[in-house]
Amino acid sequence: MKNYNILFFLLTNFLGHFLYAQNNINGKIVNKRSDPLNGVSIHLLNSNRGVISNSEGNFVITDLLPGNYILGFSAVGFASKNQQVSINKEAVSVEIILEQTSQKLDEVVVTAQKREELLQQVPVSITSLSEKNVTDFRIWNSRELTGIAPNLYSADPGDKRNVTSIRGIATTSYDPAVATYIDGVNQFSLDTYISPLFDVERIEVLRGPQGTLYGRNAMSGVINIITKQPTNKTGGFAEITLGNKGEQRYSAGIKAPIIKDKLFIGLAGLYDGFNGYFTNVFNNSKYDKQHSISGNYYLKFLPAHRWAATLNVKHNNNRNNGPFPLVFGAEEALANPYKLSQNALTRIIDNIFNTSLSVNYSGTAFNFNSQTAYETNYRYYNKPIDADFSSADILTLNNNFGKNWNNVKVFTQEFKFSSPANNLSKLNWTTGTYFFHQSSPTKTATRYGA
Repeated sequence: MKNYNILFFLLTNFLGHFLYAQNNINGKIVNKRSDPLNGVSIHLLNSNRGVISNSEGNFVITDLLPGNYILGFSAVGFASKNQQVSINKEAVSVEIILEQTSQKLDEVVVTAQKREELLQQVPVSITSLSEKNVTDFRIWNSRELTGIAPNLYSADPGDKRNVTSIRGIATTSYDPAVATYIDGVNQFSLDTYISPLFDVERIEVLRGPQGTLYGRNAMSGVINIITKQPTNKTGGFAEITLGNKGEQRYSAGIKAPIIKDKLFIGLAGLYDGFNGYFTNVFNNSKYDKQHSISGNYYLKFLPAHRWAATLNVKHNNNRNNGPFPLVFGAEEALANPYKLSQNALTRIIDNIFNTSLSVNYSGTAFNFNSQTAYETNYRYYNKPIDADFSSADILTLNNNFGKNWNNVKVFTQEFKFSSPANNLSKLNWTTGTYFFHQSSPTKTATRYGA
């Protein structure tokens, strides 16, 4: 009986100490005039924890162990701010003053080293663009980072596949030298690469070799694209843009909680099209008329405050009536700008699908992430394409042999362990493993004409 009493005593003391050690961060958010700010998003970096300030500007994050934390604060019209908070054995109270974006720049958080960190503390050459930067610069496609990010050049040869270089290192093969990640999923090759940008939270461009953390195809750098995540705060957007050459761009999205603090949904879509720049004098028609439809869909579930599961589905469906507007020689191109003559007329059908399931655990000793992704791309010419780029019947290529051919499939699995949010050590660590399987059956027939 005495042994049971001793065991009970030790157990209750351990639980009492454990419960006592867990404390809260209480805070109030105001503007420069000391007015309380309602609806400010507060995120505990490197965790699944997040809250929204109430009408009095107050917030509380509960059940935190002793340690050093970083809180991120963001609200529409105000510059993002980060605050380091240390918890010992007592609850901590903080007051945060947010300034308008017209008066102060955002304090930037990046995930360049696969954990959330302040930009100033990351020893990597990075260009980071916020949602506001992407909107102000009208960056609609990842290739348009050429005009923003130093040492980066990207171009579309005509088939909507961006060939990108950083610091002069590039390749024209379908295995790029610059790895592009969208919400943690490697776009793997030019086949499965989704290039339109919308519903973006931030973009990070990492210059220089990044193979240690990002694996293959990162010889010259990484483009890391993060889209907006749903939260307890309902929000949405809608945009209509019209331009010359028949340019039309429509985008809209909404993010909302289904069950507060538990289940969230996010939906966003984009239509982009234009009538083309080039005229085909062979039949006096528009050559490169094209349009695309893209979607980004989330379902996020928080079964407990340390766990999060996110199902993400993306697609990009391109229809391109004139993929390669080429002529023979610079003299002809300059003498007859935006004109060409091709006798074989075709259309690219390009369907990209991308889905992933990410499971995150934010622990007291470590963080864990598992991301499973499946990508597919079925791309073909509905009719043989002109391979001599002239009005003569010389060469055409045909790759329309059914879905068993030219239908790329990629499966990836990543497991990652890293130091926790309440890390008391100056040493931050990350380790993990990555697996992929790629199937790329290719078949193309060459026809020699008259």
